[in-house]
Amino acid sequence: MAPAARLGMPPAGLGEKPRVSEFLRGISLEYSYQELTDSTHRWSTARRLGSGSYGAVYRGEMEDGSEVAIKAIDLGALGASGQTADMAGFEEEVQTLSKFRHPNLVTLLGWGKHGQFRYLVYELMTGGDVFERMQKSRSKSNPLDFPWYERISALLDAATGLSHMHNSKPKAFHRDIKSANILLDRHGTAKMADFGLSCIASGHGQSGAHVKVKTISGTPGYACPIYARTGRVTEGSEVYSFGMVIVEILTSMSPASADSSKPGGIAYPISERIKPGSAGAVERCVQALDDTTDWPPQLSEDLAALGVRCINATDESQRPRFVEVVRGVRGLIDRFPRPKLVATSSRPAGGYNDLGRSDPASPDDARQLPVARGRAPFTLELVAAEDIEVDLLSAEQKRLPLIPSTEAGGRVSAFVGRQHQQELFEAWLPKNELRSCISRLAFEVSWASNFSDTQIVARGNNPVTLGGKILARGEATPLALGDEVGFPYSQSGELALFLRLRFCAAPRPAMEAAVAASAPTAALAFDFPQESSLWALRCIFVEGLGPEELPSLPMSAREFLVEENSQVLIGRQHQPKEFEALLAKAPTCMSFISRSHVQLEARNGMLTATNVSSNPVYVDGEPLGRGTSAQLLPDQVMSFARLEGSTHALFVSFQVYQT
Repeated sequence: MAPAARLGMPPAGLGEKPRVSEFLRGISLEYSYQELTDSTHRWSTARRLGSGSYGAVYRGEMEDGSEVAIKAIDLGALGASGQTADMAGFEEEVQTLSKFRHPNLVTLLGWGKHGQFRYLVYELMTGGDVFERMQKSRSKSNPLDFPWYERISALLDAATGLSHMHNSKPKAFHRDIKSANILLDRHGTAKMADFGLSCIASGHGQSGAHVKVKTISGTPGYACPIYARTGRVTEGSEVYSFGMVIVEILTSMSPASADSSKPGGIAYPISERIKPGSAGAVERCVQALDDTTDWPPQLSEDLAALGVRCINATDESQRPRFVEVVRGVRGLIDRFPRPKLVATSSRPAGGYNDLGRSDPASPDDARQLPVARGRAPFTLELVAAEDIEVDLLSAEQKRLPLIPSTEAGGRVSAFVGRQHQQELFEAWLPKNELRSCISRLAFEVSWASNFSDTQIVARGNNPVTLGGKILARGEATPLALGDEVGFPYSQSGELALFLRLRFCAAPRPAMEAAVAASAPTAALAFDFPQESSLWALRCIFVEGLGPEELPSLPMSAREFLVEENSQVLIGRQHQPKEFEALLAKAPTCMSFISRSHVQLEARNGMLTATNVSSNPVYVDGEPLGRGTSAQLLPDQVMSFARLEGSTHALFVSFQVYQT
């Protein structure tokens, strides 16, 4: 049988024959080299998303405004390394993705060629890949959460796309299943990508159940040993690779890693530590769970059992088929749904609803646009937006709080862009073509620790204006109260702003009614937060206690104080009597208070909270992952939560005060 059936495609060498191009034009859209060059600003390095030995991937914006990813393959570099053009998988990828279309397979929009280069044009996946997300979740400097419910959702999506390929007629094989080839869009939907090694069975029935290949390809650690030995690609060998991904997602342990002390310079951590073919593999997998992800115990055990079943059998027939994997993972998601923030029936006024947002003032508010939440020293007030009536929005719905994200060199920074305020920009700009004109990170606003010397820095490729003038990317520009920040359609010709925001001081809670009138002078009259020598976290809610009972508790139990230039650890070890008094009517919650739970630090008039435990912490309804810090501002609420089934229930909440 041929290495890969190509639906009648003629063979292609380094010098592509004309009839190959004719074949590809018959199954997929061909882009001109000029179109691709224009879309990438002449292959600008600023638009390069990544690069490898034989080319690079660029972000492009097509003439219709849609964003794409363009993979450039250098056939000359391939030839110089002793490989042939067909090893690049260009034709295979066009063929496979043109034939197999599914919501969980990355969409190929077209292809192009110029000289020794070949180009593949895909939909742009802005959420990164699963491998990258796992690495970032374990970063010591700036970890990015990749919670268990997002991981298992990605597994289901990827398995569904692969099951579609394996249950099609004819059957298709990916041949390079790994976490780095599972891409995420901005909503978290996962799609299989990189089909350069893919092949399609030419037969039907038993003869179409496998493909015999001449060259063993794939990624070490993920490739099935039986396939590596026989050269036969089967559904079972693909399931083996996916099983490795399951165990990797559970443990963040790489299937293969460089190790000069091992034969061939490669170590196989999953095979060596989990030992899938030996008794106790599931238990070893559970013991090795990624400690940055709070996997529900039963879910992790059941998912580990599925992953081990995919990779432990020497007989491929004992492995599950992809449709069984899909049903198994879907069943786990049904049993362990994505957690919602919930509060008990005795929650405090102004508490959280099931979405983790502040309760709306009225049913009408609930139907309006998402509310921008949070306390911050500055805000951006919505002045004008194309296609919506700004005057019909409440004050909260027009406000983008500049919540501090980083602190360095005595300056605090807040970030603005589609990635950081996704829901707000979707509400303000219903048209996708307008939202695409706002970069994922559009600009950064920074200020000194005493709230002076405020600056704005444009960070994205799309233009941003200040006072009607386009900001130079990467250059800090002074920003004053009342200044307007705008987003134009383009950098050429007359500026047409489709979104305008005004920089203001954040209003104090008691004066929020004044903001409802959208009066610039009222916004400018508000004070900056003042430095204080003392911060206080005052208990406003405890499970089991009514509002009238809380004041009867000792003040030492209801209030934690933090002096300027000091640190305080909160937890069972540090305030044992206080928590016993607080949770006297909810003693089971005590087990969800860690010995050292949260570290509070007051510096330069700012209060920072760091979760130093594996138990849940929430700030204004947003989870604070282990090892993650957040700056607390007056009136914000910090809460501890317990596990209730597969959801988190808040059982004690403290409000931040300056005294």
